[in-house]
Amino acid sequence: MQVRFWGVRGSIPAPLNGKQIRKKMLRVLEFAADKDISSPQNRKEVLDALAKEECLVIGGNTTCIEVETNDAHIIFDMGSGIRELGYEILEQNKKNKRMHFHIFLSHTHWDHIQGFPFFLPAYLPNYKLTFYSPHDELQHRLNYQQDFRFFPVSTDYMAAKKDFVHLESDQEIKINNTVIKHIELHHPGKSFAYRVESEGKSFVFATDGEYNNLSFERISTYIDFYQNTDLLVFDAQYSFDEEIEKVDWGHSSALFGVDISIKAGVKQLAITHHGPEQNDDTIRKLCANAILYKKKNYTENKLDIFLAREGLTVTL
Repeated sequence: MQVRFWGVRGSIPAPLNGKQIRKKMLRVLEFAADKDISSPQNRKEVLDALAKEECLVIGGNTTCIEVETNDAHIIFDMGSGIRELGYEILEQNKKNKRMHFHIFLSHTHWDHIQGFPFFLPAYLPNYKLTFYSPHDELQHRLNYQQDFRFFPVSTDYMAAKKDFVHLESDQEIKINNTVIKHIELHHPGKSFAYRVESEGKSFVFATDGEYNNLSFERISTYIDFYQNTDLLVFDAQYSFDEEIEKVDWGHSSALFGVDISIKAGVKQLAITHHGPEQNDDTIRKLCANAILYKKKNYTENKLDIFLAREGLTVTL
């Protein structure tokens, strides 16, 4: 199973601005000040020696994750990151073969569907898109986003074959030998987490969920759902203080992500849905705090904690 991140922001796209880029450039120049950068090879070696964080950006696109199993091609959410995914699909499919994508939506807040009008495969007849959601009237919601009052191209112009599957409570979907389950999260308007199981590996996508003031019984249902998963992608938009203050806002923190991952026996935790007001440095500090928290409180546990960032690929 391969998991690739195309969008990791929450609320609204938030690309690096000029000030943030300048700050990165200054750190690179300071590092290289006493280095020999007279040749292309030397310059490459200097960049390779830099801390990984200086050469990579977390990314500004909103939520979109691609999962490939041996017999299914799945997309979770259609934030602005799906635009780049569409370009990649067309680049890899130059012979215009017929392709089928299964798209599971956590919910239909703008940051999770706003990229669909710019997903180019949706405009081509050799693609088939099957949408899945427990939300009612999903097709109507996507059509409404592209009503002429809000967008110049309606979904009627999208030539891909589109099917819509309404998921009932506790319903499992089987795509060949790949199994997908879902569970409702605590979020305004309801959001849903998904679990993918294939060839003995498991992946959980759990964005836009809050765990404040929930009953022990309900927390236990999430622990069961996340149990022993190889990779949990977890909404950690808030710091611990923000999580306490913003009750019923529908998001969580990396620290709670650590706690629930430990209880559920999760192997890898990727924290995502980064706030648009947070720059790369701030987000990395939140992740570093989570790693420190785990080391202090769960010394023997081997949970791997890292940041979800655009372009990152994880093979399970």
